[in-house]
Amino acid sequence: MTELEPDKPDNPRSRPEVVSVLDTSAVLALLLGEPGAETVADAIADGAAMSTVAYAEVATVLIRNDLDLDVLVQVAAQMRVELFTTADANAAAALIVQGERLGLSLGDRACLALAIRLNACVLTADSAWTKLDIGVDVVLVRTKAS
Repeated sequence: MTELEPDKPDNPRSRPEVVSVLDTSAVLALLLGEPGAETVADAIADGAAMSTVAYAEVATVLIRNDLDLDVLVQVAAQMRVELFTTADANAAAALIVQGERLGLSLGDRACLALAIRLNACVLTADSAWTKLDIGVDVVLVRTKAS
């Protein structure tokens, strides 16, 4: 198993702009070759980020299914992996009002909080997110035809 280290802070001006934030389902679509994988790959190429919470969720799924964690490490190296901050935690908590009725988990709300902080759209496979009204564009990686 690969030992994971948190990203070291660097000069924000040297970091690429984040256009989108990926949730757990989007990253898993890419890693498992599911419908929507190409959309996620394109988003990473355009500038994507994921929360350390989503990273942990994806890693958990891979480990639970006896899959190679190195694929996640390689994909994460191509995007920004953002620490879950206290401000993100507060924003995620505030999202419980809308999120609870849609069945959003803490990981889902952490992803949305990051998208709010970075002023980016969010990519997900969960169509329930399109019912949110929180000032974040939601892009479904899987369409009905997928």
